[in-house]
Amino acid sequence: MKTISLILLATGIFLGPVYWIYAKFYSGSVAVVVPLAKQDAAAGTWRSAEFNMTADMAPVGLILKSQGSFAPNMDEGRPPKDMYAAMLSRNGEVAKPLGFELNAGSTGNSNPVFKSHLVLFQVVKEGRYRLEILPANAPSIPLNRVELEVRQHLVDPKPNLVMVGILVLVLGLLGLVMV
Repeated sequence: MKTISLILLATGIFLGPVYWIYAKFYSGSVAVVVPLAKQDAAAGTWRSAEFNMTADMAPVGLILKSQGSFAPNMDEGRPPKDMYAAMLSRNGEVAKPLGFELNAGSTGNSNPVFKSHLVLFQVVKEGRYRLEILPANAPSIPLNRVELEVRQHLVDPKPNLVMVGILVLVLGLLGLVMV
């Protein structure tokens, strides 16, 4: 029973979380990496240079990579987290803001690195794009470096496959607990 539970657990991890992470962040290929420049240090705003996206790149994923730092003497029970809005514009026309969170998770690493999947475009409208990120409040994790990774031909994870993976993972965990 223990062997079957371990097989279920490994299969569930592979079909659920590993497949989802691979599809969202690593599938396809990198089309361009665009560094963002700090616009206002006190406000914590960052802006990219313009970059092109074309229809033949679809599906395209925009992944924001950022690195920050905070004082290491914080309460372990309350690690810092910040809310941001990503403002994507095409040919000067700004789209609806995309909200995302940068959460340190713990105070053990006072120089965290974040990867945030902002959006997946199934269809790409050709044009010149620009990204600006704005914090909702004064950032508790001041960012030192921010860049946007544009991944083309990204695979959109199949939700049914991810759910089956999670179900198999739970069955494997239940099998281990019952043994």
